[in-house]
Amino acid sequence: MAGIGFKLIRLLDKQSYTGVLQAYGYAALIGSGPWVLSMMTLGMLGVALRASGAGEQLDVFYVSVTYVFAFSLVATGPLQLVISRYAADRVFAREEPQIFPSFLGAITLVFLLGALCGSAFFLGGVPGDTMFRFAAVGLLMTVSGIWIATVFLSAVKDYPSVLKCFTGGYLLSFVGTWLGGRELDLPGMMLGFLAGQLSLFTMLFVVIFREFGVRGGPSFAFLSYFKKHKILAACGLIYNLGIWIDKPVYWWLSSHGYEIAGALWAAPLYDEAVYLSFLSVAPGMAVFLLSVETTFALHYERFFRQVVEKASLSELRKTKRLMIDALEEGVTRMLKFQGGVTLILVLQADTLLELLGLGVVQTLVFRVTLVGVFLLVILLALLTVLFYLDRLKEALIACSCMALINVVGTVIGLTFDERWYGMGFTIGAAVAVVYAMHQTNYWLNRIDYETFTSQPIYDK
Repeated sequence: MAGIGFKLIRLLDKQSYTGVLQAYGYAALIGSGPWVLSMMTLGMLGVALRASGAGEQLDVFYVSVTYVFAFSLVATGPLQLVISRYAADRVFAREEPQIFPSFLGAITLVFLLGALCGSAFFLGGVPGDTMFRFAAVGLLMTVSGIWIATVFLSAVKDYPSVLKCFTGGYLLSFVGTWLGGRELDLPGMMLGFLAGQLSLFTMLFVVIFREFGVRGGPSFAFLSYFKKHKILAACGLIYNLGIWIDKPVYWWLSSHGYEIAGALWAAPLYDEAVYLSFLSVAPGMAVFLLSVETTFALHYERFFRQVVEKASLSELRKTKRLMIDALEEGVTRMLKFQGGVTLILVLQADTLLELLGLGVVQTLVFRVTLVGVFLLVILLALLTVLFYLDRLKEALIACSCMALINVVGTVIGLTFDERWYGMGFTIGAAVAVVYAMHQTNYWLNRIDYETFTSQPIYDK
């Protein structure tokens, strides 16, 4: 998040509605991250396709895009956090010229990984039109590249261009899907969506190049960070697994799951309601990021600067108190805002989902997973603070709790009726939040003690 706090402050300092909206918009985009963008896309796609009268071909397209997002997020999860740490270290060391080559190296790796995994799955396991399957492989490669690009966006100063990129890219994706489907049916839909995502990646590439671009080819120096930061990489993997693991359980094990085409399975009764519930995430993340990056992060930086400058104990304790107060204020504001959004959606679920053509069971799933998504927003906020405090083991345990309880709870829930659908995800998020909250409170209150006792008593 290097530098994003100052950009948000400049927007808020405009003291205008436009500045505030821009700040919240940019915070929502950066704070939500790849997994939220993927869920929001699936939710909006589901609504659009249902409105058009989804048939068998549309189901194949929608499920294929779902698998692309799931594969790409889980596969690139470790790299996202590791490359983020590498880029942050380069900024701190004032070695910005190394950032763009590392970006090139990272997207080279994910393109190769996407091509291999996509070919094995779509070309080897999904029957049907060859053009459609090759386009699906291309989509997996492109989306993986977009997730890596989002890692670097928090350090980009040209935030209006970033917002325009995402707005234009997703608009082109939806229009391309519609136009392509009219002309070429299923292959056209996938080609149209791919064209929009490819345009988004190209625009993001240009923005990142303008910010960091230097001559030179891809650099893979960041790979050494996987050895140094194994736990961070594991967090990226387990966290994304925790978010997605319940979906395959419903696809393959529930009575509502069925084969769409070859290796493509789905459970629309569960999937559509879950993706819609994830549309509620962005507001809470925007509020939290705006609070944390404009207050907490600045006090955090000031605390360690005072440590280096050998400030007095009273000054350090004062800054520590300001840091804790800023975090409490940010979390409280997020809870009120996200809680209000969640409550309104829960109360209006019947009307809302009836308008979208969804049934009673999906309304029940929507309500349950709305609570889970609310808890997930809290978890993401707490994980952000644990990363700040360098408590990576604690963050990994929280992610593991969520993933394990999600899959076990989902399997157990299948032995009961539909009222238990989504409970595994929600309970997993709740347990992870309780643990992460305890660890955050414990280590934040000990930050001064840990800062000094972790240093050697004497120089060798």
